[in-house]
Formats: sequence, structure tokens, C-alpha cells
Amino acid sequence: MSRARSLPISLIALFLFVACARQQGREFARYYDDQGMFTVNLPEANEITVTPPQSAAQGGPGLLTGVVSSPPAPSPTPSPALGGGLGVDSTQQTDQTVYQAFAVTTDSFKDLDQMALYFLTGDPVVDVVIDNPTELDGDPGKLVVADVRNGGQVNASVAAAMTLGDGKTGYLIAAIFPPGGWDGERGDFERIVESFDSHVPPVFDTFPVDVQTP
Repeated sequence: MSRARSLPISLIALFLFVACARQQGREFARYYDDQGMFTVNLPEANEITVTPPQSAAQGGPGLLTGVVSSPPAPSPTPSPALGGGLGVDSTQQTDQTVYQAFAVTTDSFKDLDQMALYFLTGDPVVDVVIDNPTELDGDPGKLVVADVRNGGQVNASVAAAMTLGDGKTGYLIAAIFPPGGWDGERGDFERIVESFDSHVPPVFDTFPVDVQTP
């Protein structure tokens, strides 16, 4: 597990890192936020980066805690030599879907539409494909699925589930994946959203690991 020095509260920040490969049938492990604010299932094979708190600025939300779950970097594999020449390294394709989960202050938002506008839909490069009501952590929420364009070309897609929570502390879960991949990503994303829980027992507050009962 690593700790990021800073991370903008924006879903756009990781779009350019998405490649064109994806993987189905992921295995999940339980993640416990080190601030004790939530638990959530994330892909077991992924690398975890903890995002530190960030104060609210210019009337926007503050980041209370968060995590970015990224697939490990692909490993180079030798390609067979052609015509007796030297083999050239190629990169083995791996899962490239990045997941994010954040706890944020929500007292600056009057409703879910405003929250979605701030984090995602207010950016002109975002084309909303799905905008539906949903539930997150037992509270009313919003699901947004969108394509992200760069120079007229769709180069990534994103799914985001969000809730205002109690009106002071809300939550955001996002998946960034290759363009047009929602049908393949939907099942795992819904499982992650359903696993999210902000009601963390105090005993788990400082233990971001799985706890198994004999």
C-alpha cells in the first residue's frame, strides 16, 4: 500500500492512464479505510494508493479520505524473433480499470445534481450516457456513466456512484475504464458499490486488512 501526496478531487485526473484492455472475473478483497470512515471490496490483485485529506477550497468540497485501486503495471514479455532477427519486447495486456472511493464533505452541495456537476458532468469533455437514481450506503444516490472525449475521440469511459450521505459527509465511488466498456464493467462495479459500508466498527479503525474468524 502506498500513500499519495495529493490527489485532486476529480474523476478526469486518471483518464489518460487507461489502456484498451480489460479483465473480467476479478477476485476481491476487503479494504478498510485507514481513517475508519468506510470499508469496500476492491480487486485483490490491484495496488492501493491512500489519498490524504484535502481542505475545501473556493466553496467546493473537502476530501476527508480516499483510496485509488490500480492494476499493477504490465510486465514486458519477449516476442518471437522474425526472420532470424532479434526479438523485441512487447507489453502483456492486463486489466486496466482503475477504481476510486472517496469520502468528501457535501455541505456545499444543495442536491445530487450539483454534486455530479462538480465531480464529473460539468466538464465539457464529458458526454453523459446514463444518469439514473441509485442507492449508495443505504442513502439516495446518483449513478452517472459517461464517455470522455479528447479532440473529438472517446478515449475513456467512467462510471460514478455518489451520495450526499447525511448532508455533511458523502461518498463517491468511480471506475475509469476503456471506452465503451460499461457492459463488461457493470457487474463488478455494482458489486463494489453494494459492498461499500461507512458504518465501520471502531475495532477496524486502524486495521486496513481482512479479518477472518476461525
